[in-house]
Amino acid sequence: MKKAKSIKLSKKEQIIVDNIPLCATFRVTKTILTKNIQDCNSSLRQLLKDQEIVDMDKLEAGQGIKVEGTFLDGSETIISIYRSQTRGDKRIWFKGLKEYADADDVMAMFFKDGKIILQNVTKATMVGLFVITSSVGVL
Repeated sequence: MKKAKSIKLSKKEQIIVDNIPLCATFRVTKTILTKNIQDCNSSLRQLLKDQEIVDMDKLEAGQGIKVEGTFLDGSETIISIYRSQTRGDKRIWFKGLKEYADADDVMAMFFKDGKIILQNVTKATMVGLFVITSSVGVL
């Protein structure tokens, strides 16, 4: 469950993702940033289900929830998880994402102490890797 099969990661991104337990990734697109809309990929959906946040298959079109999360720097975010009203597409949105990501960046969503944490994997440094991994108990 480390990454969606459709997301190609650089070596650095893969090393970082491989060292974050309970992690799902997504690639930020220009559309995500300009339209504030994002499909909830299968790895995100599975992580949310496994952590008993929400099973998106049980939501009906137009239904959704909002949960709290945190960017790695401690800034809080609201995460909207929902099925679109018309077609029932599975969607997710992270408030404030534009402040942390540019188009084509890879983001990781993971859990630490029962809380949702978001990390920009593309912009992480290898020094940051050790901070990240030690803070989630890998080292």
